[in-house]
Amino acid sequence: MKLSEILKVNDQILRTRAFVLGGQNFKVRVPLASEMEIINKRISEVDIAKKTEELINPLLEKKDTLESDAIVYLDDDVLVDGKSVKDLAKMTAQTEQRILEMVKLLVPEMEGAKMEELTYQEISDEFPFPVQLELMKKIAEVISPGYEETRKN
Repeated sequence: MKLSEILKVNDQILRTRAFVLGGQNFKVRVPLASEMEIINKRISEVDIAKKTEELINPLLEKKDTLESDAIVYLDDDVLVDGKSVKDLAKMTAQTEQRILEMVKLLVPEMEGAKMEELTYQEISDEFPFPVQLELMKKIAEVISPGYEETRKN
């Protein structure tokens, strides 16, 4: 028998925390450690091909017209001011996936809504990037309070 059954604990209520961002109330579901491992794996293994194409293709299209020492074309990458566009694509794709995974932990207020079907594009269409980052930061703080927060309790 599970401990939650013995104690008659409502797991959904116990694992839900709340926070306020910009005057808006949000509820977030605190994931189990095993769920967090899966989330982290999805973030680290996100497909970067689409984001790489999105960032590199405009540079490749202008390859013949752009004369610059700052842009170096390699076989499978482009360097801009010595920085790899492929690396930038990977960081961007992982950040977008992290935002998506964190937002999916929010508890929907609308009856019957499912966060699992949410896409990053939907988030991007609704919230400016700085708000996305702040929302992700708040969710992360709520689901894994830092040492100081834990010490207070």
